[in-house]
Amino acid sequence: MNEYITYRLASILCRMFPEKLAYWFGLRISDIFYARNHVGRQAIVSNLKRIYQARGVVPAEASLRGLSRKTFQYFGKYLIDFFRYARLTPEEVRQRVSLEHLEYLEQCLALKRGVLVLTAHFGNWELGGAAITALGYKVNALVLPARLEKLNQMFQKQREKRGVKIIPVNRSAVISMIRCLKDGEIVAVLGDRDFTPKDDRIEFFGEPARIPRGPAWLSMKSGAPILPAFILRQVDDTFLLRFHPPILPAQEGSMDAIRAKICRVLEKEIGERPYQWFIFDDFWAGNNQSEGGHIETGRPESA
Repeated sequence: MNEYITYRLASILCRMFPEKLAYWFGLRISDIFYARNHVGRQAIVSNLKRIYQARGVVPAEASLRGLSRKTFQYFGKYLIDFFRYARLTPEEVRQRVSLEHLEYLEQCLALKRGVLVLTAHFGNWELGGAAITALGYKVNALVLPARLEKLNQMFQKQREKRGVKIIPVNRSAVISMIRCLKDGEIVAVLGDRDFTPKDDRIEFFGEPARIPRGPAWLSMKSGAPILPAFILRQVDDTFLLRFHPPILPAQEGSMDAIRAKICRVLEKEIGERPYQWFIFDDFWAGNNQSEGGHIETGRPESA
């Protein structure tokens, strides 16, 4: 119940203050969490070291501390945006969101097989769904329910305000996603966390990691293209919605090939802005499973 009260209070305060003031408070609170959350801080540093090592960089200790703090701060801004932004209008998208290679989305939709949009716990993935919806596309999102029902209802209500249809992770989720894809709709999934009990690893930043097989399996099963897309926070707190070239199951030929291609796209985006990757446990340690909606990880969880 404390989690619900904390998030509820945050949602009220985020909408009460002007944006710049809300961000200022968010940064101060993020610094408190950064100072107190020793485990999360060390996990971020460990992840940063792995990312930079794969890129041939040996980062300075001061740089790691600064980027770790920046990760907490950017995550604080993400939470503020989650509660501040309800349904976006096309005009608001034009004002706040730059679009890169929107034609890739049109190309995928033209195939008439639906589109599996793949993103990550990176940048502001929740706002990405709202932006695509505001552009006139129908978006369904696979979401891992929060542990507390009241908390889950609050998160889902916020998402539904944006016009995003929720597909909860349960036994019927696969059937629901396949149905949406057959209807030519967009299904959005997060491709950087594996919440299944299987430990099926693939090379990611030069070391085996648990990257989910689900998106690759669903693409092969349905024939739907995978469209990697990420919405990145810019220094002026506007956003860039970037689409990558689609991954076509017929061209790749196997789930392993699709997974490998997904990893390369994730490595490119995360490697350029690792402080916008919101993973608060050691991703390569083998114990990276967690339930959604934790106040410790601090995020309303998608899947």
